[in-house]
Amino acid sequence: MSVEVRNIMKQFGRVPALHGVSLKVESGELVALLGPSGSGKTTLLRVIGGLEFPDNDEAQVLFHGEDVTALPAHKRRVGFAFQHYALFRHLNVFENIAFGLRVLPFWSRPKKSEIQARVEKLLKLIQLESLGQRYPSQLSGGQRQRVALARALAVEPKVLLLDEPFGALDAKVRKELRRWLRKLHDEIHITTLFVTHDQEEALEVADRVAILRAGRVEQVGTPAEIYDHPATPFVYDFLGHVNAFAGRVRGGELEIGQSKFAAPRAAGEGDTSAVAFVRPHDIRVTREPDGPATLKARVNRCNAVGPIANLELERLDSHEKFTVQLSQEQFQQLQLKAGETVFVELRNVKVFAEDYSI
Repeated sequence: MSVEVRNIMKQFGRVPALHGVSLKVESGELVALLGPSGSGKTTLLRVIGGLEFPDNDEAQVLFHGEDVTALPAHKRRVGFAFQHYALFRHLNVFENIAFGLRVLPFWSRPKKSEIQARVEKLLKLIQLESLGQRYPSQLSGGQRQRVALARALAVEPKVLLLDEPFGALDAKVRKELRRWLRKLHDEIHITTLFVTHDQEEALEVADRVAILRAGRVEQVGTPAEIYDHPATPFVYDFLGHVNAFAGRVRGGELEIGQSKFAAPRAAGEGDTSAVAFVRPHDIRVTREPDGPATLKARVNRCNAVGPIANLELERLDSHEKFTVQLSQEQFQQLQLKAGETVFVELRNVKVFAEDYSI
């Protein structure tokens, strides 16, 4: 079941939430809606689910090509799971999962034997088959969230919508559950959209990621595409730490201070101001200059805890500070200390026109 939204506009009072958002999710695809708070992720999810409606007449929500824009949520065959599980405390796990089936109209309600079989199948799917008679208060947070997902799946929805499903859980449980969610999706292949502000979660779980900013889609692509080829400085910065270096582009070269770096696909043409973005792990540190493609810097601070050594460096020409990540092996070989002078080479540089900003 493919899902497509076209030109969605939505605002609450005077506060705009979505500005002409368009997005297509292929059948069986798992897509993450990623972005900071207030970017419109949850509003877009609610519009898709029929919990909110677009403000403009031109907007469309299509399920497998069928226009469902005007249909309420209960007619769209959509399953929801939210950050807060909203399980019924007075019902056991089995009955919580069965609830959506038992309240269906008589003409569409499955037989008792069918409900029993479907719930037992879901309990096995979420790996809680021995806990069907327990109550929510007797479960861990991760187990409750799996029950909430099973309840959403019980009515056999066409589309599954997840809004920060793991947001209330601690970091260790989140990691375990997102691996479980990816495995579950590979088994059932239901078209799924999930909202998150956790970049690592989106990149690990999703087939594609849609990054939203201020009610607009900034970029859509596979995790590798958006991480390796960010379309804007915002995407570059949002998907991890990044250093920004002001400079000029001349003849396919980026000039930063007195140093020159290759920039064959730099933004702009001819002689123009630009900003270079470089991730901390793409900076090579040496004790001696290695040609013109190096910057001279001073080591301000070293933090060598764990497998990665994090360095804070300061350019000697402009006094701008930037960060570098080295492996422990590289750090031990260099034997760096605060106050020392080093030379750095920028690799995998992404150049944007000067008017771009993070």
